[in-house]
Amino acid sequence: MQKSETNTWEIKRQIEDNGFKWYVLSVVSGQEDLVIENLKERVKKQDLTQTVEDYMSPMINESSLKKGEKIIKQKKLYPGYVFIKSQMNDKIRYVIRNTPGVRLIVWAETRPIPLTEEEYITIVEQIKKSQERSELKIPFKEGDVVLLKTGDFKGMKGSVRNIDAEKWTAVVNIEMLWRLTPVVIDLDKVELMS
Repeated sequence: MQKSETNTWEIKRQIEDNGFKWYVLSVVSGQEDLVIENLKERVKKQDLTQTVEDYMSPMINESSLKKGEKIIKQKKLYPGYVFIKSQMNDKIRYVIRNTPGVRLIVWAETRPIPLTEEEYITIVEQIKKSQERSELKIPFKEGDVVLLKTGDFKGMKGSVRNIDAEKWTAVVNIEMLWRLTPVVIDLDKVELMS
């Protein structure tokens, strides 16, 4: 290959990527779902459905306690961002960049750089962990007496003062030096006294 052919090939390689990879789009916060709908519609109108495999605005479950009841709400993991799994060429870049609500393709100074496999796995793991936590039941409530199972205060009893279901922790008042001392501890490291 001659030098000019090599440069042309390198430029084409930077502009066009035929593998399906996840790309990150910066969008107007609060409009993530609308942007995905607009993208789907525009991709379909431009007959580019074969170049896009999937869209994602990752949601996680957030648990909280209100009046002793566990409430689970869905929350955007990355507000202001949308993920698109696609090939990358001039046509799809044009459609993405001109979709209402899309600010820019992240890391696209000369060409869009996709997420690495590790970055994608991290996002999936965060979603899984939030779902697992929201499915767990909190076996006690404020005011219950619990036993601390691990740590410096192992074997001590205390009264639950506060529960933070989102962080999966509790503040437990234990008696130490003849006074009540609050201790923050993970929910899975205490058990309800029978």
